[in-house]
Amino acid sequence: MSEAEIPLLYENGPLRIRYLEGDGSDLIVSFSGVGTKRNVEPPPEFPGIASADRQNHVLFVSDKSRSWLNGDGMANQILCCIRATVDHINAERVIAIGNSMGGTMALHLSRLFDFERVIAFTPQYSVMENEVPEEDRWFFFRKQIRSYPFPRVEDLRPETTKYYIFHGDEHRELAHAMRFPKAQGISHYIVPKTDHRVAAHLRDRGALRPLVQNLINGKPRQFRKNLTDLGGIPILQFNPPTASGQTPASAAIF
Repeated sequence: MSEAEIPLLYENGPLRIRYLEGDGSDLIVSFSGVGTKRNVEPPPEFPGIASADRQNHVLFVSDKSRSWLNGDGMANQILCCIRATVDHINAERVIAIGNSMGGTMALHLSRLFDFERVIAFTPQYSVMENEVPEEDRWFFFRKQIRSYPFPRVEDLRPETTKYYIFHGDEHRELAHAMRFPKAQGISHYIVPKTDHRVAAHLRDRGALRPLVQNLINGKPRQFRKNLTDLGGIPILQFNPPTASGQTPASAAIF
């Protein structure tokens, strides 16, 4: 499903928010990643999985400037749209999901909004050079960020929101993963033999849809089985490889 097929709800500068109506009472907020085309709006993430055949209402959030939520006033604009949609549909639950930059945006925004849960695939801990010096991707966009109201993933609220975070074991992914906050209520997993494309890897194996839908639907037993089948390792039990055993880096797009 392309962005052209999803009605545009809000547009201001680089920010686009699209709304897909559903029949149920849950609202899914899906945050797009960087994408692969520099001058094109990042495409919607997880449209079929998030909507569950139009069962769920979905807001699709994209940032053409790729600011990792650091764009001027961007967080407040997104929050206003979420709150207005919650009121409009009388939402019972609001769940955030995102991939890469989108996962980071969802985590940042959870400091300001009571998501029932956040599902984040390969989010960045930070794109500031002094925070994660190992990171050498997305330089074209990172150099254009002028200020950092959200410099790093911090101040998560596991007492309010359930967090599910997934990373691959490629060395740049681990540079982010190992810096993430660790606390009860933050479920963070390493998926072995994957890199930044964890979500795509799971999709190719036919595992992405059941895993995400079991998380959205609050089915922990089925989710744990999904994770076991994938060989997922809780980050507290993960032993990072030595320098000589690192997974080769995949090429950066930008």
